[in-house]
Amino acid sequence: MNDKKFMLKLFAIATSFMYEAIAAIAIGYLIGLGLDRLFNLDTVLVIVFMIIGALAAVRNLMVRVYRLGVKKDDGENIS
Repeated sequence: MNDKKFMLKLFAIATSFMYEAIAAIAIGYLIGLGLDRLFNLDTVLVIVFMIIGALAAVRNLMVRVYRLGVKKDDGENIS
């Protein structure tokens, strides 16, 4: 039963990662677009901020999976 909870938590983390990644990349795009227009640049800042958004989403995924693994290793109640 505990493994089933763990797998559901892992699935929830993976699902939320997809939404977070899309949102982070879209926000990075919009910020970069605004700054590119403000400073009359080509698409330099759009690309930079989209990459930063993607890296932030990956970092959040790694932190959540690490915390879930620590809870499982410690034998804590995963809820």
